[in-house]
Amino acid sequence: MLFSLLLALSLSVDALGIGLSYGLRRITFSPSSLLLLTGETFLMMEIFLGMGRLLAACFPAKLAEGISTGFLLLFGIWLCLQGTGQKNKKEDSPLQSPSLCDKDASSSIEPKEALLLGFLLSMDSFAIGVSAAAGGMDVVLLPVFAALFQTIFLALGAMGGARLILRSEPKESLWSLLSGGILICLAILQFFSI
Repeated sequence: MLFSLLLALSLSVDALGIGLSYGLRRITFSPSSLLLLTGETFLMMEIFLGMGRLLAACFPAKLAEGISTGFLLLFGIWLCLQGTGQKNKKEDSPLQSPSLCDKDASSSIEPKEALLLGFLLSMDSFAIGVSAAAGGMDVVLLPVFAALFQTIFLALGAMGGARLILRSEPKESLWSLLSGGILICLAILQFFSI
């Protein structure tokens, strides 16, 4: 359960930065959009874990665990590099900056925009979810934790950002550093438990 909790935290921490970015721009979430995001995150994570379990049936358990742990480590390093390497890049598309999902500039994330945001936030979850399930890690509660954390972090970030006055908006890529750091720690812990 603790592993699922920490993995969900790692996958959702960027949602806090995105929520903060929304709040600084005075963009809000409707309750229906947050509910839709929660459901989409849960469903996508269940699909990713199912794919991982199918892959696990194709490899010996120890090999799958080793590959999975190595992948967590590499993905954590990649996220850290993303966080440091994009500081000066202009973020001008939803793929680079999910906070740009407010397509109609209404200052509110509508349900169809929430679907796009949920999809973009789940892109990292695909690789991690498949890898964790393929490695036989205890991730039964991961979809629940990921859905709750992502929704709560977005909402808290948006509320907090609306109350902050900053000279410059924080870069969303910086949250990748924290997320990557958590994944690296999890990979190291998992390596010693294999």
